Amino acid sequence: MSQSGVVLLSFDVEEFDFPHERGVEISLDEGVKVSSTGLERILDVLKAEGVKATFFTTGNFARKAPELVKRIVKEGHELACHGVDHFEPKPTDLAESKKIVEKVGGVKVSGYRQPRMQKIDYVEMAKCGYKYDSSVNPAFIPGRYNHLDTPRKPFKKEGILEIPTSVATFARVPLFWLALHNFPEDMYYKMVKMSLKKTGYFATYFHPWEFADIRERKEVPFYIKKNSGKKLAKRLERLVKKLKRDGFEFGTYAEFAKKQV
Repeated sequence: MSQSGVVLLSFDVEEFDFPHERGVEISLDEGVKVSSTGLERILDVLKAEGVKATFFTTGNFARKAPELVKRIVKEGHELACHGVDHFEPKPTDLAESKKIVEKVGGVKVSGYRQPRMQKIDYVEMAKCGYKYDSSVNPAFIPGRYNHLDTPRKPFKKEGILEIPTSVATFARVPLFWLALHNFPEDMYYKMVKMSLKKTGYFATYFHPWEFADIRERKEVPFYIKKNSGKKLAKRLERLVKKLKRDGFEFGTYAEFAKKQV
């Protein structure tokens, strides 16, 4: 049975820098290598299922893995920006990230997501030529942000369309990457469908490094390692198949943004 609503899958293509948060050193080259493994698995799933997604990419990753950035574009996905250095964001990243990613990808970029969904300067974003942003998760994440008073649906600010990440219809439970790791799949899917019905779209995000082999890294918490790597790729595949089965459409953030008034 066909359903109304569009699915916006997105991936924050960044160097694996989580160890830095736990005081563990990791080189940029190693961080990019870890994320590259996961990105290839993601792209393979999306190609097999014939769906498109949006890839918010850091300047660091684009410089170090240009062949994978080109693959994203070649396979029909949207390329967007995600800062330059994921661990150390700077005010100049809005312009610099766009310059780097567009040069490597060979396409114009219209979207941005701030690393770790931190506060963004909408005025500066508009000056840089961006059309939309997706740096708001309308939920409470301890130690990260409290956006419980933020709209669940898209809204405009300083000429920029903000596309919030989807949350559950009750208590604003985040339906992002950690949910797919830890929630029973049937329960997660029911929550996704409820969100689609309420807002008309489902926007979520993951990181390629989650799809890599990180289970042996002691600094990574169990709730992130749970169902990571190839297991997460299978979970993503099953989620996509269910959404396709129920007749939901898939699209990119740029396509979705153009349809908003």
